[in-house]
Amino acid sequence: MLRLFTAIALLSATPAIAQTPVDEMVEIEAGAPVTIRPDRAYLVLRVHKPKGAPKFEPVFLRVPTAREMDGYRAARAEAFAKAEPGLAKDREKALAKKAAAEGAGQKFSGQIPPVPSLDAFNFSYGGILNVNAVDNKRPLVRGDPDSLFLVETVPGDFVLYGASWAMGPAGLHICFCLGTVGFTARPGEVLDLGTFYADRAKFKSEVPELAAETGFGPSSDTPGYLIAGTVRPVAPGGPVPPVPANISVKPVEYRAVGKFFNPNASGINRLVPVPGVLAYQGGKVIDVKTGREASGAYPFR
Repeated sequence: MLRLFTAIALLSATPAIAQTPVDEMVEIEAGAPVTIRPDRAYLVLRVHKPKGAPKFEPVFLRVPTAREMDGYRAARAEAFAKAEPGLAKDREKALAKKAAAEGAGQKFSGQIPPVPSLDAFNFSYGGILNVNAVDNKRPLVRGDPDSLFLVETVPGDFVLYGASWAMGPAGLHICFCLGTVGFTARPGEVLDLGTFYADRAKFKSEVPELAAETGFGPSSDTPGYLIAGTVRPVAPGGPVPPVPANISVKPVEYRAVGKFFNPNASGINRLVPVPGVLAYQGGKVIDVKTGREASGAYPFR
């Protein structure tokens, strides 16, 4: 599993201690034994790669629980309390230099740090990775054009967060911040997410599911290649994935997810509409099931 930075935070239930992050999502590879743990959820996913198309990986975010957010806030407050005296001293020194320069009739060209506050505190918290990509190199069944993945993960509410190039350093290359889908993965459950499609948005994609929202030309690439992506659930009565016969697989129930903020992605896009789930009206993200504007990525609980 690629190790990615998280958008909300690297969260842990032990707030005072920065730990080495542990991947929450683990691909089960061909030939490996499959045991359904009651404290884990399992995701079945096909990743479509037609001949000649680049390789892309879907990136998922698990929405932090209330307990995890409480732990994060406590750690942030503790770190700020330790840093505040030094931040205040740095501000006082800068103000003194400014006063001295102006008193000498000179222009002060330095920066004055803001008044220290918890809201403005730049805090990095190392904990668990609640943002992960499905590693293209570790399928359960490698196929052409579709490879099948079986992923063990921490249960929870998830967002199809974006896409990553399946090469080079790990990263959230495109965030679907302008509209996407989410789902809930429950303990002991094996959930079929259907098929993930992705292609460069610059050229008109030969993938039918992406054709309407690609072909934008080179101006769409700012600063890197813009990625277009979408998902399609398995139709009722569709093919059963080739997982062990003793495993019961449930179809996913996607929900529309509205706009959200992520400062860390290389670029942003919206997920190509998902029939019956996700649509757009101008700049609004529409929950097709209710006909109303969809809420953002995080307030599921």
